[in-house]
Amino acid sequence: MKTTRSIIFSQLAKAIAPDPEILPSTWASNNLVVADGPYQGEKWKLELTPYLAEILDCMSPSKPYRRVSVKKSAQLGLTGVGLAWLGYIIDVVPASTLVVFPTILSSKNFNKEKLAETLSKTPALKNKVVDQTNKGSNGSSGLFKRFPGGFAVLTGANSSVDLRSKTIKNVLADEIDDWPLDLDGQGDPMSMVDARMSAFDRTGDAKKLEFSTPTFKGMSRIDEAFESGDQRYFMLPCPHCGFTQRLVFENLKFENQYPYNAHYMCSDCGSLIEHHQKDEMLAKGEWVAHNPGPGKHPSFSINALYSPLTTWDDIAKKWWDAQDDQQKLKAFRNLVLGESFEVDGEAPEAERLFNRRADYHKGSIPAGGLFLTAGVDVQADRLEIEVVAWGIGKTSWSIDKIVLEGDTAELFVWGELNKVLNRTYYDWQNNPRQIESMAIDSGYRPQMVYSFTKGKHKCFAIKGVGSAHAPILGTPSKQDTTRRDGERHNKKKRKVGGVMLWPVGTWQLKAELYALLNMDGPSESGGFPPGWCHFPQDYDLLYFQQLTSERLVEREQKGYLIREWVKDSRVRNENLDCRVYAMAAAYSLGMGQWQSSHWERLASERNAPPAQEQLDLLKGMESPIVVNPTTATKVVKSVPEPDNSSSVWMGGGYWRR
Repeated sequence: MKTTRSIIFSQLAKAIAPDPEILPSTWASNNLVVADGPYQGEKWKLELTPYLAEILDCMSPSKPYRRVSVKKSAQLGLTGVGLAWLGYIIDVVPASTLVVFPTILSSKNFNKEKLAETLSKTPALKNKVVDQTNKGSNGSSGLFKRFPGGFAVLTGANSSVDLRSKTIKNVLADEIDDWPLDLDGQGDPMSMVDARMSAFDRTGDAKKLEFSTPTFKGMSRIDEAFESGDQRYFMLPCPHCGFTQRLVFENLKFENQYPYNAHYMCSDCGSLIEHHQKDEMLAKGEWVAHNPGPGKHPSFSINALYSPLTTWDDIAKKWWDAQDDQQKLKAFRNLVLGESFEVDGEAPEAERLFNRRADYHKGSIPAGGLFLTAGVDVQADRLEIEVVAWGIGKTSWSIDKIVLEGDTAELFVWGELNKVLNRTYYDWQNNPRQIESMAIDSGYRPQMVYSFTKGKHKCFAIKGVGSAHAPILGTPSKQDTTRRDGERHNKKKRKVGGVMLWPVGTWQLKAELYALLNMDGPSESGGFPPGWCHFPQDYDLLYFQQLTSERLVEREQKGYLIREWVKDSRVRNENLDCRVYAMAAAYSLGMGQWQSSHWERLASERNAPPAQEQLDLLKGMESPIVVNPTTATKVVKSVPEPDNSSSVWMGGGYWRR
């Protein structure tokens, strides 16, 4: 029988005992409401993605980890981990928090599409964040969330102001491979973020969660972060033999009928695992560190084969769709396999390209060429232009190489360019063709470029961006055009309207071009693979030396290894630039998104039947590769394509509009 004394001491012990720890994964399962997607409005179901629990729980104050890194593919639910950790901070362990995205725009989109919805629909969070209608110093705003005991700042890695201000205890770093390596000459944004956490070095309780889809091999932040950590993989038991293994694409096998019925082959016993068994395997999976040791932070790697949001059949089809397309192969490796993409930076030999010139002359469009684009490079004393015809699967024919000599600060040479823009070429059936999109580099004489492109729907001003992370066509910005009153040297200017300036990712375009130039072909039957680059007999060796004048080299910048295109100092590179700009012009029409059905429709509209063998090759690339598990023989099976639109041009108009 308990005495009064023992009862009193027992109650006192309970009163002064610390509250039991709430793990972030437990909090999320009990509280977090999904803001969007197939489970919108429901509580977060950790059992659907069990591989996320350990990642999230590493962020608990009871865990001794300061840094956690996740290298991942798409469709794995990692956005939910970021939202869950933010919710846990707001509700359980309030502190100063910084959420960094690649750009300010992406942080605004996250707030609007994800965070605001989560805060309003999750009861535990609904009344924690101070209302934005409070205009005082203690209120919140779109990118600043104040809550009892702390705040959260949302910003971009392109904003030095937010990265250099207040002391921060927690950092959520999103898509770090898309961060700039140097921010406006002020240094590495990741170093700025780490400096804001340095006040907690002594207590050791600051935390940073960084995750990203990898981009390019040799210059990936998340690759470096993963490799410097303990390298954890989610190991799953084979339902047949119990052998634990990580899922790799090389072990994915396919049957020989639609739908593809993709199977996974156990790397130990060789048994085939059905897709429906994946959920059972995930429930029994566990993270295993493959590089443990003192000072190694938790680093995780996981790919889309684990994802409950996609199927193995979908992955198989995406792989085959990506064949012989540099951009799609990169997207598959990054977004599906969660691996960085290695670019072959070696340009083909100029002599080899010279010796394989085709049997046609410049000025004429051979069979297969369906539309024309042009790229223009602006120099002080001339304009250089290349006109390119495009056909099945990005197959190209150089049609014309033009040099317009003259002072590019004067109007005469631009009048000559206007004649080129409106020049008529004729195809092999004597059908007239004109340039449908012209990209003009504005790096030199920008005002002359803006004035020329203003009001012309067939041409647009561009500015090359050398970063490997820059998209082929970025978000345009409006530029004012000016005109001098009176004589040319009168310094008085006035604004006469504006034009849109399009950033062009020249790094990726050069990588794609060199991959196409390095292709093997033609086949024994004489057919050229889709993407083959044709050149006329008229071009001399100097043209090809300029076309192949750059190489990818590695150098250190701010402590990181980067790969950049470097020109051979002995050779000019205008021909390479013109071809890259002509490619950008073709992408502006939507070429990068076209399947074989688009090409076929375009050929029909242009009364120019495509080469059937080349069309068949392209269709074969878009069909899934299927493997009969009993014979392991590759069989190609065609898949009907959806009729996505009535016109081959994207949305019936120019994509850049």
